[in-house]
Amino acid sequence: MSSTSDPEPFVIEELARRTGMTVRSIRAYQSRKLLPPPDVRGRTGWYDERHVARIELIKDLQSEGLKLDSIARMLDNAGRSDADLLRFSRTVAGLFGDAPGTMSTLEDLRQRFGVGESEERSVLARAEKLGIIRSVGDDQFEVLSTRLVDAGEHAVHTLGLTADEALRVVERLRRHADGVASTYLDLYVDRVWAPFVDRGQPSEEWPGVQDALQMVRNLATEALVAAFEMVMAERVDEVFGREIGRDRKRRS
Repeated sequence: MSSTSDPEPFVIEELARRTGMTVRSIRAYQSRKLLPPPDVRGRTGWYDERHVARIELIKDLQSEGLKLDSIARMLDNAGRSDADLLRFSRTVAGLFGDAPGTMSTLEDLRQRFGVGESEERSVLARAEKLGIIRSVGDDQFEVLSTRLVDAGEHAVHTLGLTADEALRVVERLRRHADGVASTYLDLYVDRVWAPFVDRGQPSEEWPGVQDALQMVRNLATEALVAAFEMVMAERVDEVFGREIGRDRKRRS
């Protein structure tokens, strides 16, 4: 007959080796309460697979764009809900992320946006800063937001904008979109997430928390589109009423 037992614990140097991190980085995680405390025997801290899984979770959450402070607030220090949280973060990325990125060459971007060699580096740097593209080396770029890139290309060719002017429009849109996102996410955290955390993040409530985020996404999208259409109609009446009035004055 065979018997099973818990895997042997290991010291922090082995945890660093298994996770590809430095001991210093692991200690920094501990100081920020990102890791459950080790089992201390004498003067030695002993770690196990739970700590390996937690570090992998943190790295995964960081890859989705979350900051360490936000991750620390989300994590259960006992490590009980790591799997649920990882599924939740991946759902969030699927809900709010753009379509999977596509690859593009520097030459392709030049042609699409009419960018000259003298300005290409500054334009590309701004596009990267805005999160639209990401350089992967050798004049290859991952397009992170295909819809924004397509919209920018249409603006260049339809409205006669330069690539620099199109990026300025994107910057303004991002500022407005950030305000909308903050409004709805603050409501979600206040009304759904914080009470859920206060209740100890019970496993049976994770589906409801996830469904609520989907509802927030739909509500924010519908409200934003409706508000845009309403304001656009008002602005069209205002702008064209003013322009038609000016034209009549010039003719009189």
